[in-house]
Amino acid sequence: MASEPLRPEVARASLSARVSSLITVQLARGKVGVEVVASQLHMSRYTLHKKLKREGLTFASLLEDVRRKQALTYMQDKTKPLVEIAEQLGFSELSAFSRAFKRWMGTSPAEYRSLRLS
Repeated sequence: MASEPLRPEVARASLSARVSSLITVQLARGKVGVEVVASQLHMSRYTLHKKLKREGLTFASLLEDVRRKQALTYMQDKTKPLVEIAEQLGFSELSAFSRAFKRWMGTSPAEYRSLRLS
């Protein structure tokens, strides 16, 4: 994936906000990789990890946060199959998405849809 310049408003944001924005873009295209994100920020993977650590964050925690927010947005569309949501969030299987969703929300995706979105 080619490195694209950051939008001006993203370039001025905190590192964690820029990383989250790039993760969102990468998720929309498929898989997310720390190497790709680091290269888009013109730094090494090591430097990215070090700078995120200064903010008290990790790449994995930012990825998890973006996935959780996106999952809640996607869940609003009751016609969208859970398998499709899992795929769009970069999970290898529905079961992996279901475990993550249960960790985030305390309930399975199907239960969440039926209880909260009815």
